[in-house]
Amino acid sequence: MEVVKDFMVKSFVSVDPETTVQAACELMLEKNASSILIKSGIEYVGVFTGTDLVKKVIALKFQPDEFTVGAAMSSPVFTIDGEKSMISAFLAMQRKNTRHIAVTEKKRIVGIVSFKDVAKYYVEKFAPKKKA
Repeated sequence: MEVVKDFMVKSFVSVDPETTVQAACELMLEKNASSILIKSGIEYVGVFTGTDLVKKVIALKFQPDEFTVGAAMSSPVFTIDGEKSMISAFLAMQRKNTRHIAVTEKKRIVGIVSFKDVAKYYVEKFAPKKKA
């Protein structure tokens, strides 16, 4: 069985809740990340994504350099155990209406799996193979 930990992004990015949306977006661009985890102390308290940027900042006419990710993040952070199947990740995303889920190992976040990662998995698994 193909498990989530084999398809997750291991090099995720995190910032504290007081980070400005502008700074978070610049970091996401630099790291080519579609999401950023929000960490307060030792606990992950939310996730900030492009969807959050559009719906909670831009559409409401807040200034990204004056608005914090703590005010714009989605919370709580949804998680899935890294040993779960990719179909479990897809179903969890559907149930939670989210496109990003933190991956855990021994209850510690070790990566992120996005809807894009799940889609890539299914394309690779089921798309017709090209003949050499």
